[in-house]
Amino acid sequence: MNKSKFSYSNRTKIIVIVLLGLLTLYIGSLFTDIIDENPLYEGGFWIGILAWITSMHYDGKAK
Repeated sequence: MNKSKFSYSNRTKIIVIVLLGLLTLYIGSLFTDIIDENPLYEGGFWIGILAWITSMHYDGKAK
């Protein structure tokens, strides 16, 4: 079997899952009245993006 050339650390996987959760909350707050709009969703998303980039750098996948 071929191993996937994409092997990410557990840290990166957790950050991506958190990013998806924050993105879901942010999009949900834009299109529905159930979730109130909160700037923490967008701010957390962008901080998560920076954490993801940093994590990828430490994993050696920045190239």
